[in-house]
Amino acid sequence: MGVTIRPFQSNDLGAVVCLLAAAMPADPVSPARFTRQVLLDANFRPEGALVAEDGGEAIGFCLAIARQVPLENAPPDRDRGYLTLIAVRPEAQRQGVGTRLLAAAEAYLRAEGRRLVLVSPYAPGYFLPGVDVAAYEGALCFFLRHGYAELYRPIAMETSLWERAVPRWVTERARGLDAAGVRCEAYRPELSLPLLEFVRREFPGDWVRVVRETMARILEGEPPERLLVAREGEEVRGFVHWERERFGPIGVAASERGRGLGQTLMFAALDAMRRHGFRAAWFLWSDDTTARRLYDAAGFCERRRFAVLRKELSG
Repeated sequence: MGVTIRPFQSNDLGAVVCLLAAAMPADPVSPARFTRQVLLDANFRPEGALVAEDGGEAIGFCLAIARQVPLENAPPDRDRGYLTLIAVRPEAQRQGVGTRLLAAAEAYLRAEGRRLVLVSPYAPGYFLPGVDVAAYEGALCFFLRHGYAELYRPIAMETSLWERAVPRWVTERARGLDAAGVRCEAYRPELSLPLLEFVRREFPGDWVRVVRETMARILEGEPPERLLVAREGEEVRGFVHWERERFGPIGVAASERGRGLGQTLMFAALDAMRRHGFRAAWFLWSDDTTARRLYDAAGFCERRRFAVLRKELSG
């Protein structure tokens, strides 16, 4: 019969997770994570989750997202779609399966009225910021051959928490901030509204959801130190978030940058992570400028680099 491309079905879960592990060995996805991040996503549609099947066996998968539910506090993106996963079993690669999956995914996005496709900065459900240029060099070449162009290359970074000394200059800046009336404290319910308003104003996009959901988890019993807030009087000036070993997001008001507030918040969060028993901190997405300005001071080192890609879809 040959290879067929069809929409995802419920009983595909195990086979798709298995082929993802085979094709993306650096990034295994558990059934629970796939269910939570893909199937329970309000924007998921089976027609955009495409399975390549050969003789009854799933050999490829591609996930295309056309946002149906607007992202809170973010500019509308009804003109664009996203590709967040594409994988073909190693033994079935270089036989045109990926090309057919990609064509079907683009056709789905086109039918949804999308004129631009991005790989893969889809909030909140991306798995990676883009294509890992070292781990998946072949995938990067694949997209380039099919008319995609690079936009930029974000980096993922990591630092050890085993032995952590706060640089003297950070301590001095923290003292200066304290003397100026800037306080860094763990989240408490009274900070809910000013912090949400701060994030809405300063950081349009998905961070409002992250902060709101973290607040709810703290109220259910998670450590308040997971969300640290910097205030000057009644005004929120910045915040930092962490979840287990994942660091960020971190944000400081545009008018307050240059005072050392970002470094103060970062080191406070890393110290909280260490005290809670974690031995490393990592994040998936930064640019080189921010890395030099902020993260280098805490010993963060580049671990991975990704290519974010785009393609205009013709009518």
